[in-house]
Amino acid sequence: MSQTLLCVDLGGTKALVAKVTAVGVIEKRYFDVDSNASKAQMNEFLCKIIEQVIDNSCQGIVIGVPSMVLMETGEVIETVNIPDWKNVQLKPLLSEYFNLPVLVHNDANCFAMGEFSQGRFNADTNLIGICLGTGLGAGVVLNGQLYTGKHSAAGEFGSFAYRNGIIENYTSGQFFIEQGTTGKLLYERALANDVDAQAQFSEFGKHLAHAINQVILAFDPDVITLGGSVAKASAYFLPSLRGQLAKLVNPIIFHALDIRVSTLGDDAPLLGGYALFVNEINYKQQLGANYA
Repeated sequence: MSQTLLCVDLGGTKALVAKVTAVGVIEKRYFDVDSNASKAQMNEFLCKIIEQVIDNSCQGIVIGVPSMVLMETGEVIETVNIPDWKNVQLKPLLSEYFNLPVLVHNDANCFAMGEFSQGRFNADTNLIGICLGTGLGAGVVLNGQLYTGKHSAAGEFGSFAYRNGIIENYTSGQFFIEQGTTGKLLYERALANDVDAQAQFSEFGKHLAHAINQVILAFDPDVITLGGSVAKASAYFLPSLRGQLAKLVNPIIFHALDIRVSTLGDDAPLLGGYALFVNEINYKQQLGANYA
């Protein structure tokens, strides 16, 4: 089925809106997100940014959100990095506003599905897509199928207890803020051969190894793909990540595991959202039901 969809990737600091077809992503636009916005303001913001890109060619809307989602109804349960935006009936809100079918998913699920759908993987591949951005999120693909859990909470490894907080505090943009900087600024310093900046990324990689160790213990995947804004600095943290991980897991598991960095960039969650929407349409049609 060839369709044009309006796809949204909503993050804690930015939103990406694009039209997506079976061929790829077109007409992509970026918008700043106010994480302190009220629930009503965030709902209005989403409608406005979609209006700026959507046109009559779009046959549906799919949105990835940094939140747990009640899959049956498309309700956003809570969003850690946008505190007031919770208990939002997002699917009916957007469906009524734009008079189009809407699919709501966790953003990391969209990322993982984008990586899987665009990769040359066997149908039974187990893949974990880890997003390193404002927070840490992960999507789980088991035997070629996205596994979300009832509330889209599967893959929320960032909330696991770790040291004096949770893993996300040490393996996302929050880690750099704690150091008095940002991942972007630190990356620029690392590129300029700043030894201290490179050392901070090395420490980041060691923390991330502990997060991946938890992923391995939970799912023992074939592939782990890293994405998100922080992954752009992977050259500065992958060596320490691999070195620390080798100390944490069995050598057989370590050498069999394929850890890679996404080559799709910002397109991954958009392409994944597209694949999930089309899969949902096909599933509904197989059941003889109308998608709504």
